[in-house]
Amino acid sequence: MQISDTEGSLARTFFSPAHRRAAEVIKQWMSDCGMESWVDAVGNVHGRIRSIREGAQALLLGSHYDTVLDGGAYDGALGIVVGLAAVKGMLLTEMVQRGWVDRLPPQPAEDKDGDIVIPPTLASSLLTLGSVHLVAFTDEEGVRFQSTFLGSRAVAGTLFKYNMLASRDASGTSLEQVLRQEGGLTDTDPRVALAALALDPASISEYVEVHIEQGPVLEQRGLPLGVVVGIAGQTRLWVGVNGTQGHAGTVPMRGRRDALAAAAELVVAIEALCTQPESDGGAPEEENLVCTVGELKLWPGASNVISGHTGFSVDVRSKTDPVRHTAVDRLLAAVERVCARRGVACRVDRKHDAAAVLSDPRVIENMSAAVRMAEPILLAALTAEELERSCGLLKGLQSVPVLVSGAGHDAMAIAETIPKMGMMFVRCRGGVSHSPLEYVEPEDVTASTAALASYLWGRLAGGMLSNTQPEAAAEAVEEAEAVVEEAVAAEAVEAAPSPPVETEAPAVRDEL
Repeated sequence: MQISDTEGSLARTFFSPAHRRAAEVIKQWMSDCGMESWVDAVGNVHGRIRSIREGAQALLLGSHYDTVLDGGAYDGALGIVVGLAAVKGMLLTEMVQRGWVDRLPPQPAEDKDGDIVIPPTLASSLLTLGSVHLVAFTDEEGVRFQSTFLGSRAVAGTLFKYNMLASRDASGTSLEQVLRQEGGLTDTDPRVALAALALDPASISEYVEVHIEQGPVLEQRGLPLGVVVGIAGQTRLWVGVNGTQGHAGTVPMRGRRDALAAAAELVVAIEALCTQPESDGGAPEEENLVCTVGELKLWPGASNVISGHTGFSVDVRSKTDPVRHTAVDRLLAAVERVCARRGVACRVDRKHDAAAVLSDPRVIENMSAAVRMAEPILLAALTAEELERSCGLLKGLQSVPVLVSGAGHDAMAIAETIPKMGMMFVRCRGGVSHSPLEYVEPEDVTASTAALASYLWGRLAGGMLSNTQPEAAAEAVEEAEAVVEEAVAAEAVEAAPSPPVETEAPAVRDEL
């Protein structure tokens, strides 16, 4: 099933018809997992299962369900589907461990795909250590309003910090106007309504996100999964070069102040700066310093005219901020040096800065362990034929690389208020993303689900307690048994027939 606003391609942008349909489908999937589910005022879809332990923190899972135009099926959506499947897998694993499978109610007769619906009371009773809260973020790509992380910043409580309500779409309509007309923003003061969307950081134990790698490293190493040690910081610059416009045939070469030639030299200098080896004063390879010139504009752009003005973008990213800042400083010095030598005037405008975000060491440690412990779940989920087709999959689980994400993710926005976070990357074919060619092997999807289910089981359901703290595990099961028995008794009372009450027949409404 593909939910898209376009025929023959995938496009699902903020509050479009397909975007709204997707939200309702996700909401239903969450309910089937035993979650309390709802859609908030900006379109985030929430699913939550509360632990039976009073006051327990929640483990927050998340990813986005919007897409770029003509995008791929896995960017964002993979994290939601894997998150839901992992929650359900964790609950079913715990039920098997406790011998509670017979407590599942009869499943819907119309169900054709073998999926299992878990009642909320039963789901809650299985979470003895912590709650789980999954958010499908409404907008990460920023296609409509050119402002990324809309959904996750609402959850983090930072929408006002970035003045996002003032952002306007192509029609000139502001985000605030759209939320009032189409969303759930009804309060006179938008600060009050949006503040209510933010999760209390004290109620969250950590944030975990699963995402396709969007790069080639895992595929090149023959590994299905990796953990993310950090998300690169980013600086975006616009360099403007002003020379002297002139006739291509009459101005001597030595007397020219060619804006395009100066810009070309700068582009090559920037590339050299960011590829300089550490032995020659460059950044260490593990810093993942990358510099990109992705846009260039020149005036007047005629074949027989020396360019009078050329402008170009520069995107600088690195694992840590000091290395990025040093690279930007060296870049600015190169611009000044080249422009002075060529006799052209140059200006650099800083358009965007985002600090690097480092993952929590304990989350990364636990996630790496969960990947290695996912083998039993994977063996139960995949057939022998599937395991044979995905040659090296099980072996790959025992080698978990630590990666740096060069792309931005919702985890960056969440980390501003909930700094304890971690991410898992899933191998994608050719490292291709933001394209219809984006693809993840089904076996790798299963591997990521098994790894996340293993992580959740250990953090929320006491999966690790049975080996390390058997008495605590037994106590947790007894407490869960009591909760289920109380719920069953309450349901029996509600189901008991009520004595007949004499009332007048209701009037039949004409319009019916």
